Parts: sequence; structure tokens; C-alpha cells
Amino acid sequence: MTVRLNFTYNKLRKFVFLKFFLIILLSGCAFFPSGIYHRVQKGETLWRISRVYEVDLDEIARINHLADATRIKTGQLIFVPGAKERKDTLAYSGRSISPRSRKKERAKPPPELIDFSWPLKGKILVGFGKRSGKRHQGVDIEGREGTPIVAIYDGIVTYSNNKLRGYGNMVIIKHNEDYSSVYAHNRINLVREGERVKKRQAIAQVGATGWADVPHVHFEIRERGKAVNPVFYLP
Repeated sequence: MTVRLNFTYNKLRKFVFLKFFLIILLSGCAFFPSGIYHRVQKGETLWRISRVYEVDLDEIARINHLADATRIKTGQLIFVPGAKERKDTLAYSGRSISPRSRKKERAKPPPELIDFSWPLKGKILVGFGKRSGKRHQGVDIEGREGTPIVAIYDGIVTYSNNKLRGYGNMVIIKHNEDYSSVYAHNRINLVREGERVKKRQAIAQVGATGWADVPHVHFEIRERGKAVNPVFYLP
């Protein structure tokens, strides 16, 4: 009798274990988001990856635990939640892409994909976002006094002056209908309003004019008038 009870108990235990295992297996999507891994190609940015796969940029950064989005490397695997197939992001021009995060703006085509370059190579002193209760609209990049600051892309200079309080000598370049860039605290500006500039052309020199304690450039990218985190848009 005891042997029979033990046999029945063991069968019941195995049944319960298998049932529990199947529940976990079948409900895996509740614990792990679906998606694919994308291998970073040379010259890619996290912004370009998010646009091509139509996934919110901040969501990709969060799910991949990317504290510094500028440090993605060639060959690195980036998990793209919700994606079903791998895509060659460098082959996309951009106008046909419609990110899910912008469904409410379908009346207007999504911004064009542009391959920006850094205005200056240096340490980021202050990042994008709230700082001491105030919103910091760009990033502050450290540089030696007099170092050239370059345009991140072709465009037209729409502002080159020092009339905005706190910013010192500042240059604003309009790249197209979607994007413009801002470079502030310059020692001197090297371009004039209305002038056409090319990508990587020197437009100013690093300085500490306006409300600046150390030589650096306050740099912004504005997408349709709204300041966005520049590090997501740069290689």
C-alpha cells in the first residue's frame, strides 16, 4: 500500500512540475520582450537604428542599459524590442520611415535621416536633460581655447551673434526643414548670417563667453524646433 501511494505521489509531483514548466514556457513573452538583435555597423548611430526599426529611441537605450548612447561600437549587439527581421539601416534614406513613437504625427512625413558629425571631440561636461531643476537643452563639450568648432552637416547660418543673454558668441545653422544645430560660448564666430557652410567646416572657435566658466561649446540639435538629445544623433 505504501509503495502504491509513493508511486501515485511521484506521478502527481511530475505532473505539477511539467504543468508549471509549460506555463512558464508558454507565457515567456510576458517576461521577455520579443525582438531581434541588431549588430552595429561602422558609422551607425542609435538614432538611425531606432528610426529604421521604428522603435522609440529611449526604449532601445533603456532596454540595452546604455548609459552613454555615444559608446555603441562596431560589432556590438543591440536588442531591438518588437522587431521581427534584421534590417540594413545604412541602406535607408529615411523619408519612408514612420516611427511608432510618432504615429500622432502621420500627417507630416518623418524627419529625414542625416549623418551628422561631432562639432568637437572632447569630454562631455554636462549632458542633456534636467540639471539643478532646469532643463539643459544640449550638451557641453570640453575643448581647448581656440580649438575649431565644425558644422555637423551642410546648411545655412541663420544666426551669428552674441545678443542672446548667457550664450555669448553663438552660431545657429539650419540644415533643412527638420533640423538645425546650435553652437554657443564661442571665443569668436567664423561665419556670417546667410552664409552657406559644409559639413565639418570650421564655423567658430572654442571659448568661454557668456555664462561659461571653462572653455567649451554648448551644442544643441533641434528637430522641428524641439531640442533633442544630441548624443543619440551622433556616430
